[in-house]
Amino acid sequence: MSRKIKFSVAAATLSVLAAILLCVSAQAQETIKLLGQIKPFDVNNRYADVWGEGNYAYVGSFSGSGLMIFDITNPRAPKMVGFYDPPGGERFQDVMVINGIGYFSSDGRLSGDARGGVHIVDVRNPASPVLLSQILPAQRGFLNVHELFVTADGVLFEADSRTNVVKIFDVRDPRNPAHLWDIQTTDTRFIHAVIAVNGRLFTSGWSGRTDIYDVRNVLTQPPQLLGFVESGTNSHASWPSNDGKLLASARETAGGDVRLFDISNPANPMELSRISAESLGFEAFTAHNPYIIGNLLIVSWYQGGVAVMDITDPRQPRLTGRYDTYPAAAASGYDGCWGVYPFLGLDRVLLSDLDGGLFIVDATAAQAGPRTVSAASYSFSAIAGKSIVSAFGANLAASTQIAQAVPLPTMLAGASVSVQDFKGVERLAPLFYVSPNQINYEIPAGTAPGPALLTFINGGQHIIGSTIIAVSAPAIFTLDGTGTGPAVALDAFNFTSAPFNPTSGNGQPNVITVFGTGLGEDGTDIAGNVASSVQVTLDGRPVTVSYAGQAPGFVGLNQLNIVLPAGISAGNHTLVITRNGVSSNPAGILTR
Repeated sequence: MSRKIKFSVAAATLSVLAAILLCVSAQAQETIKLLGQIKPFDVNNRYADVWGEGNYAYVGSFSGSGLMIFDITNPRAPKMVGFYDPPGGERFQDVMVINGIGYFSSDGRLSGDARGGVHIVDVRNPASPVLLSQILPAQRGFLNVHELFVTADGVLFEADSRTNVVKIFDVRDPRNPAHLWDIQTTDTRFIHAVIAVNGRLFTSGWSGRTDIYDVRNVLTQPPQLLGFVESGTNSHASWPSNDGKLLASARETAGGDVRLFDISNPANPMELSRISAESLGFEAFTAHNPYIIGNLLIVSWYQGGVAVMDITDPRQPRLTGRYDTYPAAAASGYDGCWGVYPFLGLDRVLLSDLDGGLFIVDATAAQAGPRTVSAASYSFSAIAGKSIVSAFGANLAASTQIAQAVPLPTMLAGASVSVQDFKGVERLAPLFYVSPNQINYEIPAGTAPGPALLTFINGGQHIIGSTIIAVSAPAIFTLDGTGTGPAVALDAFNFTSAPFNPTSGNGQPNVITVFGTGLGEDGTDIAGNVASSVQVTLDGRPVTVSYAGQAPGFVGLNQLNIVLPAGISAGNHTLVITRNGVSSNPAGILTR
């Protein structure tokens, strides 16, 4: 059955769906909490960088244990499900995965004189990774690649941590990488790391200079130097804000710090603040990798673990949370938290510890400002474009007001919400409901995936928050409005609620309609059926989805028509929806 039900005849669901406008405040965590840890090898293994995509985490090793792939569907019980370890004991230090294609930088092998360059690997089947190509000196790449970065449009940048040259490749066809350009940077020693975000390349130089290049047209034109930041000796890595006006740069050295710069004018950057472990109240040898998520700065800090700071005022950073992966270590040498990957959502931040392996932590307690969650699941994980979300805070609006018409307004009771996406584009959000402590809104159409800066405007007051936008992040509405328990669902033929008959009147398998949000922009508020890209399980077993897309008559709401499997037993069953590797909250389906 692929037809959509008409909500005018589905009155039984209206009161439940309307309740999303008046939902109860989500509970905040008190501290950053460990969810799960996995260390697949008994000996200290020197685990390297970490990356995440969908329900998988990828961790490198520079002690010859290759590249490890972990299933993190249940972050409390991660498990290793794949392993890429070519002959020779590759030292995979830096890791990126984009749409199931992995880019692994090899800083040499443990045995022999050969070097591995960059390995481009298909990891869509994690149990059986397939090497697609390598970038080696024969392809004009480096013998050793210390760090790399790959943009969403298929451009790879590599640094060898030995020269001041950055090499650039076209990897749109991952089987046939093509050399584009070499950049001779202005650093007098070598480039340690490269980051390319929103058309700008940042090269962290060991003599203390971070160059800024325009790479918007790098597929056809060489990069153009815009300016440089005197970022301090042993500049290790950097990350810019969404709007490109702020840069965080970490130095890797004894007492290494993180420095924040105003780069609104790349030709004349200004230092705003310096953050040391001492200033934050803990001991660590040095900072390592920084990331900016909206108004948060997240840094892996070796023996200090991971530190989260509120940089709403970048001149006065404030520690909001920390988790130590290596609490017994003395504050000297290179031990502890090497990598951090925060882009799956603050409720499952990935950490790599040099000897402790993969850690998954819930860092939602460290969030600064109002907290935006899925209005269906109450999850702090990544939020999809056009999904219905709820923000909780204080002084968000002067009074309580509900939208009365479609299209939804972008201002209610003098309150509005601005969403600045990863590309720096700012849009006003459609509003369902506002009150002093809660605003329900829709993520604006066109919001680019990645970290987003949120501004809650109440008259002349601006309150800053953050979230992470994903291509899709399905969530199921539940009857009690908590994100747990029975799903909001109807019999798709007679519009009755649970318990559901396993078969319809003609003896064929019955079809139920389940309501949620977060399928993504292509499956929300526009006509179309994205069922072919959606996976649904009941009790862990795949079931047929005949329709997935917009719910007529509602903004931001998704519906899925699900065929009950033949022979389904009476009782309560667990439903999970997955799209693009991201799974929903589990919800109950009761059958007769």
